[in-house]
Amino acid sequence: MKVAVIGLGNAGATLHLPALAAMRDIDVVGAVDLDTTRRDQAKTTFRVPVFASVEEMFATARPDVVCIGTPPGSHAALCLQSFSAGAHVLCEKPFVSSIAQADMVLAAARAAGRRIALNHEFREMPVFKAVRDAVSSGATGGLNFAQVWQQMDLPPWAEPGWRGGMRQRTLYEAGVHLVDFLMALFGERPRAVQAWTSTCGVREGESDAVALLTMEFSRGRLATVTQNRLAKGETQYFEVRADTDRASLRASFGGRARISAGLFRSTRPHVRVEYGIAGIAWQEVGTTRSMLARNPKDPRMVATRYVFERSLAAFRDGTEPPASGEVGRDVMTVIAAAYHSAAIGQRVAIDDALIAELRDVHLG
Repeated sequence: MKVAVIGLGNAGATLHLPALAAMRDIDVVGAVDLDTTRRDQAKTTFRVPVFASVEEMFATARPDVVCIGTPPGSHAALCLQSFSAGAHVLCEKPFVSSIAQADMVLAAARAAGRRIALNHEFREMPVFKAVRDAVSSGATGGLNFAQVWQQMDLPPWAEPGWRGGMRQRTLYEAGVHLVDFLMALFGERPRAVQAWTSTCGVREGESDAVALLTMEFSRGRLATVTQNRLAKGETQYFEVRADTDRASLRASFGGRARISAGLFRSTRPHVRVEYGIAGIAWQEVGTTRSMLARNPKDPRMVATRYVFERSLAAFRDGTEPPASGEVGRDVMTVIAAAYHSAAIGQRVAIDDALIAELRDVHLG
């Protein structure tokens, strides 16, 4: 397959091009960016043809697949342009800016006979996939409750570039990964949500430096998302706890090297060694732990490669990619419902009436 990359910022340069360079049976036929320095770096580092415009790239390279790594406000237009040029699309998150845009892009893909997949790479990262696999195996019983959380000292208004210009950024941009993972873990879209967003008195005006979200799934099962961008302690970018009938399944993103010794609840002595160069996953039953997986070096790029490999195979074979455009629409629907819940201060059921009401709401 011939693949082109549009956007050579953080995603394109550190995820997309390195992931493609590690893959077999693909040919990177073009990389596009308005910035001359970025183009020169891509040409030198990855030895790929570079272009200053999307139009020039399509006319010259004629790719089978396009990877879109530009800011989300441009995703819908670039998807449509790619379909018109006969290319499938691998799109970076967030998918687009509204449910209406998602519907338009999906309809255009169907009309062109093309497919779209999203780079929701955390669901394919080894430590998080290990938790998903353990849940889906049923070895520890059914999934009852799950928590994901993120805390760091990076409020939305302090973000550089296009992210800093977003009024509602935390749930929509970084929260996509957390919401998507929970939906993949439970295997469905939640039936209802309730959310709260606040700056906690740190700053006046509308922003979501702190976001709390409760998701209600079938059979009364629950999940929570906590994002705190005002935390002064240790950064925790993505933490997971999934409670099943007989165990708690845990995953932690980020390097860890720790030796501890002492008593568990003052009754049982222990010595524990934990090591993971970029994250670990484990199972807990009481005070007993067993390792499930460790992340490799550069886990986001490796996970992106897994997403790309499976997505390209799906484009070729007509099967489902890890995260389709329809999945992206469902994630956006949940996030739109969460912001609506926070605005009205009430739990909201995610039904057809609510989706129609939120369809044209612009996120971000």
